[in-house]
Amino acid sequence: MIYRIVTAIVLAVLLAAAPALAQETVYVTDQLRITVRSGPSTGNKVIAMAETGDKMAMLGSNPDGWTQVRLADGKEGWVLTRFMQKERPAKLRLAELDPANKDQANRLEQMQQENQTLKKDLADTQAKLAELQARYDKLSTDAADVMALKDRHQKLQAQFDAQSAQNTELVVENKSLKFSSNLKWFLAGAGVLIIGWLMGLALHRRKKRWNSSIY
Repeated sequence: MIYRIVTAIVLAVLLAAAPALAQETVYVTDQLRITVRSGPSTGNKVIAMAETGDKMAMLGSNPDGWTQVRLADGKEGWVLTRFMQKERPAKLRLAELDPANKDQANRLEQMQQENQTLKKDLADTQAKLAELQARYDKLSTDAADVMALKDRHQKLQAQFDAQSAQNTELVVENKSLKFSSNLKWFLAGAGVLIIGWLMGLALHRRKKRWNSSIY
């Protein structure tokens, strides 16, 4: 009988503690201030704001990257899962350190912040380097195009010079042929005139002799 009573009490305690055990504790990550919304989307109403180190109970999550939580004041809402972490934030751990270790912890936190800054600077530098590389590649391509155009221009210029020289030779040859043709016609005309003059002179002499013989 006593065993049954003890068993019942233990079961009752376990059942009462089950919801609390099922609710995992999560914290807002370092150096953040986030919104708690009424539903799992940015379109839902903001019902509260949470800061780094705020403790809240995780009630569930969905595959879209949202976690349902219960705040310390009892409000329930949804936050982005990427802003949650199970480990206690450095801000809370720092507050619990001994004074002798706080300087080192502060230095560590400062180094972490500097590391984040350096990562951002590195990302910016890599982005600028990629942009410069893209510009260099474009300039290289443009330079190659310019060299190709220059080579084509030189070839066309050489063809033009050769054609011009050929045209000059044809013009000179044409003038020479035209001069020869004109000279032939001139000589032919002169020959006709000379022959005509000689024939006329011969006829005149014959006529003169003929008249002399009559008298």
